[in-house]
Amino acid sequence: MSMFFFDDAKEMEEYNRVKKTVRALEKEYLELRLALQEAQKELQADPQGELQQARVKYLEKRIRQLEEKNPWLSWNTPIEIALFSPPHG
Repeated sequence: MSMFFFDDAKEMEEYNRVKKTVRALEKEYLELRLALQEAQKELQADPQGELQQARVKYLEKRIRQLEEKNPWLSWNTPIEIALFSPPHG
């Protein structure tokens, strides 16, 4: 066992499971945010388009659901640092 967490992190099964889950959620969140950005651009080009309006509403709802279940997605600090970093000082 070393002094710093990140030296042993690759050997820790629980940390690797958390990291894998977190990365999958972050990837989905990023893909939704990018799709929303694109849908909003399309909606600006055609404000009356019902398909674009529905798509924007759906993506906003999906992002809101992810943020409610996983509030750390919108934190400024990555979850790995919040959970596993050694205390400073």
